[in-house]
Amino acid sequence: MAHSGLVHPNLTCDVCEERSVLMHCGSCHIRLCGDCVGKHVSSQHSKHHDVAGFKYRKHDATLPVCHHHPCQRCDVHCSDCDEPVCSKCMATSEHKEHHLDEITKIYVARRLLLLQEISFLQNTVIPHYDKMESVLDAKMSKLSHDYSSVFNKIISEEEVLHETIQKFFHRKKGETFAMKERDFKVLQEQRNGISCSKSTVETLLSKYKHVCGSNNIDEILMCPFEKGQYRRIPPIADITPPTFSPVDVDEKFCEQFVKLSPSVQKLKSRGQRLESASSIKEEKELLAEVELIGSFQSVYEELRRVHCIGNDQAWLSGSAHGTLIRMDINGKSLETVHVTHGYAPKDMVVSTDGSLIYCDVGSLSVNAFKDGSSKIIVKLTKWMPTSLCVTTVVGHLLVGMISKDHKFGRVVRYVGSKARQKIQFDDKEQDLFKKPSSLAENANENICVIDSSAQSLVVLTKFGLFRFRYNGSQKTRTYSFQPSGLATDSIGQIIVGDRMNTCLDIIDRDGQFIRSIAGSLLNIPSAISIDDNENLWVSEFHTGHVKIIKYLEFSESNCCSQAD
Repeated sequence: MAHSGLVHPNLTCDVCEERSVLMHCGSCHIRLCGDCVGKHVSSQHSKHHDVAGFKYRKHDATLPVCHHHPCQRCDVHCSDCDEPVCSKCMATSEHKEHHLDEITKIYVARRLLLLQEISFLQNTVIPHYDKMESVLDAKMSKLSHDYSSVFNKIISEEEVLHETIQKFFHRKKGETFAMKERDFKVLQEQRNGISCSKSTVETLLSKYKHVCGSNNIDEILMCPFEKGQYRRIPPIADITPPTFSPVDVDEKFCEQFVKLSPSVQKLKSRGQRLESASSIKEEKELLAEVELIGSFQSVYEELRRVHCIGNDQAWLSGSAHGTLIRMDINGKSLETVHVTHGYAPKDMVVSTDGSLIYCDVGSLSVNAFKDGSSKIIVKLTKWMPTSLCVTTVVGHLLVGMISKDHKFGRVVRYVGSKARQKIQFDDKEQDLFKKPSSLAENANENICVIDSSAQSLVVLTKFGLFRFRYNGSQKTRTYSFQPSGLATDSIGQIIVGDRMNTCLDIIDRDGQFIRSIAGSLLNIPSAISIDDNENLWVSEFHTGHVKIIKYLEFSESNCCSQAD
């Protein structure tokens, strides 16, 4: 379709949502294509429609009512008084010789500042607070685990000490019982001896009484008698029982058995101040030597796509037509999604609500899978979906697609199931790309597209305006550049896989080559994804392996400075 110089090919009509914008209705504040102008005007005959070329549309802003002259609108801003004024106010002496500007000019400038602040709050402040919340959640979880460990150790030590004390007192009771038996035996033996001596004396006493009671002289003379016998009484043992003296168990005594150091709390005396994104990137730098920190074999002989979930799982697709498989870092298959039989899914991505979004080429649709079921969210007729990306700021879905005759390519922005932006042509009415095989959004909201027909990376603004094209670096390239995978990191770097040279090129957000990595670690990279720890997950086409590569190092940065 040809476009005139006034057509905006990257914006769609609000009425038909298909054709490019040509006109603008200032009364209704909607965009119109050429075919829909008549329909819109005729649909509301009673209303005046201020229709003009989109380029010449009036500003939608409503002028404020003057505080001093309620019937007047303020179209001028007084810089000295910092307030809007109307034409009657300008005629008064109050604003004489004051600096006056068009209020729309001030409005646009201040609105731009607010939009920049919105972007900063959304992209920097809120994510930083989210990160702090995650860090605190992790700290609380770890602290709870650590305290449980301390409690378990105390309980274990209590049980050990209790068992030791029980054994100690059991032994002391045994020793006491043995001493009792020994002492009682001594006294019992003495008592038996005394009883025997007493019996002998009582017998002798009885005999003496009997003889003395008789008048027979011969019997008295014959009675044996020894003077002083039985005058010595045997000694009696004096036994003192053992004494039990319990130790005064106080805290100092217990401290000998249990050492519990107090917890340590460190809180920065000052808060932190978030700076601009240019300062944030200083906290992460490229490693001098990349590290292969993990690898696993997928179920596919030819692996085409990989998309990380957290730090230990990823969705994969490959040569086995009609399936997507979720696997963990150990190579275990966790879940399988079936798509139209006979077609390999071209791409997949995880949305903000956790749904798996994938291209079903067989049904010419983009589907969402969640909780075991799939549903169509975008249905196409003349186009085939080839690549996907979920924008990080507002969660829009970008879909790369090619026409069924493979002659044209475009990227469409969807809000829900509605197409809100179509990117296909540059300002010279030339195709930006013909086969968008991979999509990614950079940290500055640039849209990055691999055009497999031209073997290049095309980078656009979020409005679809061309920024630059990257065709590989002559510094490291041995063979022709064939981009195969695409990812962006949090500091705005773009990582592009080069399957022909078996390496990954890293370029900055302006397209300047930084370095090439992982050439010796890889075998024909087919796709790239970045996990939550910012490690690269790279799929290998012919081996079916997934390689996990650490390429960034984290250091103290200027993104958080102490507040005054």
